Amino acid sequence: MFSEIRQGILPLALRNIKRLGDLERAGLLIESLAKHWRDSKPFELLIIAPDRDANLLRSNLPRFPNIEVTVRREGDFFPAFSSFYWMTGWYRQQIVKLHVPAVLGFGGFFTLDSDVCCVGDFDSRTFVQYDRALSRWEPKQHHNWWQSASEVIGIPYDSRSHGLSVTPNILHGDLARQTLERLRGPRMSAMTSLLLWKVRKPLQVPWTEYSLYTSTAEINGTLYDYHAEWDTCYTSDVQLFSERSCVWGADDFERLVRLPNGTDPGGKFIIVQSHARIPLQQVRDYCLSFAG
Repeated sequence: MFSEIRQGILPLALRNIKRLGDLERAGLLIESLAKHWRDSKPFELLIIAPDRDANLLRSNLPRFPNIEVTVRREGDFFPAFSSFYWMTGWYRQQIVKLHVPAVLGFGGFFTLDSDVCCVGDFDSRTFVQYDRALSRWEPKQHHNWWQSASEVIGIPYDSRSHGLSVTPNILHGDLARQTLERLRGPRMSAMTSLLLWKVRKPLQVPWTEYSLYTSTAEINGTLYDYHAEWDTCYTSDVQLFSERSCVWGADDFERLVRLPNGTDPGGKFIIVQSHARIPLQQVRDYCLSFAG
């Protein structure tokens, strides 16, 4: 179960055209974590990058005494001929968030992207309630991938139920490991199984990391051993994520920057969408303006 959550995983591939932008956004995430982490021990952030990007990230990411950043190559976890490399970047990121924590024996961990920023103070126990995580949830009917993932895992689909929502979120290495074991066949790796489902449904999203994780934990009967019920997510005083303070476009940003510094963002993490093309210094000023 959850005793604490002091680890995070960030899959990060630097796109050729916008390498510096991706690098700078990852640096802002680290800076925002450093501002708001309030524990006696450092927060451990593991970055998984393509082999070509690892050295650049190690050399250029900011360092803070309360954030322990480790950069590892994808090749450290996926052999050269793995089906992992046949997938596009978005699907690779999803697999990284399940596979790497399972291999390394993580307990509770945050899943992060470079578009995410921390805007509220937290420590290793902030999101733990009665040994279960206060994770993010969503109604399954909101996305078609829930029905597809139910088929992959082999569990009936119930449109009225809820599942763990998208990044940022909190998962556990035990359930990530159970998910991969569920996907593994007698003559087939979990990576190959996922690739075949993707090929079988080329015009759909056949699975996401969270739909696979939730569906596996449901069929194993372990979901609520590790995660507080979905209604707690909506009513808790502690919120992992704030929809209202996210920036999805330029119009959002123009409205939100008029709020006074120190305004409660409504959650500990937000997303500032990179496709909004807002200059990074303005994004930084906005994200670091919250008092915590």
